[in-house]
Amino acid sequence: MNLNTKYAAYMLTVILLLIFIPVTSAQVNESLICTTCEVENHMENKFCINCGDSLEDEYSEWIKNQRSQKVRSMRFISERVDPPRLFTVPVTRVLGSLDISLMGGGAFGAATDKSFLGTIGIGLGNIAEVEFSMVGLVTNITRGSTVFPTSAFKLTLIPENKWHIPSLSVAIRSSSNWQGVQSERGVLEAVGFSSDAASVDKQIRNIGYHTRFTTMYGVSTIKIGPISLHGGLNLTDVRVKDLTVDFYYTGTHADSLEKQKNLLGGFLGFDIEANPETKLMFEIKTVSNYQYNVETKEIDVSEAILAIGGVRFFFTSWLSTDVGVWYQSNFKGIADMQIKMGLNVFIPVLSISRKARSFFSGDGDSKHPQN
Repeated sequence: MNLNTKYAAYMLTVILLLIFIPVTSAQVNESLICTTCEVENHMENKFCINCGDSLEDEYSEWIKNQRSQKVRSMRFISERVDPPRLFTVPVTRVLGSLDISLMGGGAFGAATDKSFLGTIGIGLGNIAEVEFSMVGLVTNITRGSTVFPTSAFKLTLIPENKWHIPSLSVAIRSSSNWQGVQSERGVLEAVGFSSDAASVDKQIRNIGYHTRFTTMYGVSTIKIGPISLHGGLNLTDVRVKDLTVDFYYTGTHADSLEKQKNLLGGFLGFDIEANPETKLMFEIKTVSNYQYNVETKEIDVSEAILAIGGVRFFFTSWLSTDVGVWYQSNFKGIADMQIKMGLNVFIPVLSISRKARSFFSGDGDSKHPQN
């Protein structure tokens, strides 16, 4: 079982567990109704203030109803939880303190290998979050199957809904280590890499290199009624080394020098509340594009434009799915468009622990004096 399969299985297990775990408590009636005279009594009364009958039976029934209501209402988180991003574009909000997010999915197209991309995040003090994720690599020597493990830290400088000005967050994301990228033979044959098409001894058999990157970005959010606009700038430091190109018949060309390039880009997106269960989303951004140049025999790092439009549907307040259409500027036509699908799961650790303690401690038991 590979890493992607294990990650998907882990997320599915968590989802199934959450469906059956009670996580919220209900509001209950804080008075007892005497069954004899139907007069309302305070919870602390042992006997009815009107007829004087004992209220022990009424109290026992109240406890039973209270716990039944809690079990029914503890099925889902009460407030809807939005991921701190659109499809891929970040927004200023961060996860709640100690809240955990599990987000995963992939892009699916006729000409693209299926690869699973996942993210695990945790909120810190309602002003920051850390994230560990797998991100895809845009290159012309594979079909999108190369993924990078990365870590990120985001800090909110100006929170949402405060001071009536746009919110602001800053973040840094970095690949954990040098990542090897190896060409796929089918891709090279399909593209027809050759520095001289008429000469078979110039045709390329294999390409490989190592790369890593670090990105810093700032993002701001503006709310206008049901519409939220998100935009920002990013600076990416890309490193490439150990380039190896294997030709048919003519041997191997290797370049062990480390190359560095800074890319300045940006992103823009918006989401619209279509109804309580659905959001419309659109985003456009620049991404790093690794292209092997046959003439210079080097990896050229540039920027491509990525655009995604679609919806976010909430099954429950803590479980949602993102479905959209993905297109990039380096695609040749609409036949290369991909369907992007993802699943978002949230675990509000502090909320669950507080409400679980409240439920199992039997708060209502102490409100009625014992005989």
